[in-house]
Amino acid sequence: MKIKVCHFSSVHSITDTRVFYRECRSLAKVYDVTLIGIGDFTGLKDGVYIKGIVKPANKFIRYFYTIFKTFSEAVKTDAALYHIHDAEMIPFGIILSLAGKKVIYDIHENTSADILLKPWIPIWLRKFLSGSYNALLKLGSNFMHFIIVIADPLFLKDFYVKNKQCTIIQNFANTEDLYKFVVNKRSNLSGNHLFYIGMIKDMYYDINTLFEAMYQLKLRGLLVHLHCIGYFGEATNAQLCTYPHWDEIKEQVIFYGFMKMENAFEISKLCKIGICLKNQPESMLVSHERKLFEYMAIGLPSVFCDSHIYSALNQKCMIGIAVDLTNPVAIAGAIEKLLGSENLLDKLTEANLFWAQTTYNWKAEETTLLLLYKNLLNNPL
Repeated sequence: MKIKVCHFSSVHSITDTRVFYRECRSLAKVYDVTLIGIGDFTGLKDGVYIKGIVKPANKFIRYFYTIFKTFSEAVKTDAALYHIHDAEMIPFGIILSLAGKKVIYDIHENTSADILLKPWIPIWLRKFLSGSYNALLKLGSNFMHFIIVIADPLFLKDFYVKNKQCTIIQNFANTEDLYKFVVNKRSNLSGNHLFYIGMIKDMYYDINTLFEAMYQLKLRGLLVHLHCIGYFGEATNAQLCTYPHWDEIKEQVIFYGFMKMENAFEISKLCKIGICLKNQPESMLVSHERKLFEYMAIGLPSVFCDSHIYSALNQKCMIGIAVDLTNPVAIAGAIEKLLGSENLLDKLTEANLFWAQTTYNWKAEETTLLLLYKNLLNNPL
């Protein structure tokens, strides 16, 4: 009989690419895996038993009902190891550890720094909450093992943990899942099509700057079309008419809304350039946007932020062009440069595929994850 393990989250979707597509599916090769998360599906998928929890209508319901409902469902699984993904689940992780269970806290981002920038948290409260999270993190390190997504081990100091308390598991793409979407010669594609998948407007995402870049290109006589898959964040105004030149470019933008990964990346086969919109301040930036590695896996040259970790990666791998994402002129220049040189586009495609297939892929991370589980279930923390 397989050992039972349980992933649970009151924030992440049951189709989250890291949680479900990478971690849970990988673990299901060895363990009896249950995933509890936000969604409307309950049943077996790819060897993982999924229990969907209704998405809370607001933060009050999330904090005072959903997290307890999620924890309650997790307890029912009576798993040997629990894997949590949210800061608010740390106290439950400690409880489970005290009950004799092995627990992992999967840290996807720099939560402490993120709290300091949350627009919906009153400014006077942010430092207190950030400090409280750090204190909880330190306390939790005595009861849980941490998995941390960071671009460089030097960033571990930002999480108040020691090397023996954590394992770095990167958010690289599963190249096997994306292989069917690879286009080796994007220069042969007709038209000037851009591809974007992810959050459209929120704290660190501003599609209006991309719209302005498209408008600037149109003024120069270069017409580009944007294929956009994603949704608006709750912190912003969802009205596209807030962009002043929307009427001039709206015929060049196709919105598909939220789509399954397979359907979304089918659209990418029409496109020459991928766009990464995530633009976090240097003060909190510790890891790359997941989408960048997915673009690499399908051989899609991209335009992304010029923050230090992205620039360093690009200097090593030459996968696209790093620009100031607050500067529409810079974005327009990068798009124009890529579309204007078939040779450059093909070289970048080749580089993306090489690095994705040899280094930046989920295969090695999966091995690390399975080894960690084996060690934790056979040995005390």
